[in-house]
Amino acid sequence: MTERGKTRRVLFTVLTVLWIAVIWGHSLMPADLSKQESGGLLSLLIQYLPWLTDHIIRKAAHFTEYAILGALLFGATKGGRRSPAFPPLAGILTAMTDESIQLFSDGRSGQVTDVWLDFAGFLLLWGLLQLLFGRKTS
Repeated sequence: MTERGKTRRVLFTVLTVLWIAVIWGHSLMPADLSKQESGGLLSLLIQYLPWLTDHIIRKAAHFTEYAILGALLFGATKGGRRSPAFPPLAGILTAMTDESIQLFSDGRSGQVTDVWLDFAGFLLLWGLLQLLFGRKTS
């Protein structure tokens, strides 16, 4: 691997760890603060998308957070020697931990459906990037 490739992988690894900290930080928020955060975004967007609800915003946030994680983890592992199962395993374990954290946050609850939604967001972007830019075999 080139020096540039190593630098890129280190950068993406650091960004991945920081992004996981952001995701888990949101899960540590008490329910009232979390609802206030999504409500603020809803009040901005509802003028352009009147059908939008707090529920949709919150679920879209889950999906988007993990799609971003999928892209970052793709960058961190591309060209590496890890098993191809490592990124999806890391994605699902991050989602399971995320929802487990919410069990200990005031007014929050962990939802199995959110684990699946998170993982779907992860797989969508990670899988797309894997198809487009993953290892070429020929």
